[in-house]
Amino acid sequence: MLDVIPTKRNPDPDLESASPSLLRRRAIATGIDLGICYFVVETAILAVLMVAFTDFFLARAGEAFLLSLVGLVPVYLLYTFAFEWRYGRTPGKKRMGLLVVAEDGTPLGLHGAALRNVVRYVDWLPFGYLLGWVLARRSPDGRRLGDTLAGTCVVRPVTSAEPLYADDTDTDTSSEGDSTADSNADGTTEDARLSE
Repeated sequence: MLDVIPTKRNPDPDLESASPSLLRRRAIATGIDLGICYFVVETAILAVLMVAFTDFFLARAGEAFLLSLVGLVPVYLLYTFAFEWRYGRTPGKKRMGLLVVAEDGTPLGLHGAALRNVVRYVDWLPFGYLLGWVLARRSPDGRRLGDTLAGTCVVRPVTSAEPLYADDTDTDTSSEGDSTADSNADGTTEDARLSE
């Protein structure tokens, strides 16, 4: 489960991968994120409200459920804003192999993340993300209105066999494997002699 949580260092974006073909992955990522928001974040909020307003919740369970769904919208927007600004992707996007970046491939900044997520309200019109889906489907690079206004795009990370850092290599390039290179006449290495 912890492998879903994004890390600070984002992979490099593949800008060529921005296309409407990612809409299915984006929809699944949205479903994952909505599930996390509802069952983790909002459940905690509802538990507190149920204790404070027990009579309302007992008398009007159906209305309370609908209110919880309405309350999910700002929770979800704050969640996506925070994760995309800080990590460039939400846990759902990470799970689906997606990354949100600026049009030029640089990491998403505060302004881009905020604008992209505020406009998400418009993308939900008239219901169920219909406007956002139609606009992203018609756009050659799969961008919804929020992406267009914020100058962002959703892409796949570059997959590379090369390690991200020099320390990530599995091969040993030092001369430790050569036993004669650093050994003394008595068979000890220079490091072993210094530690004595």
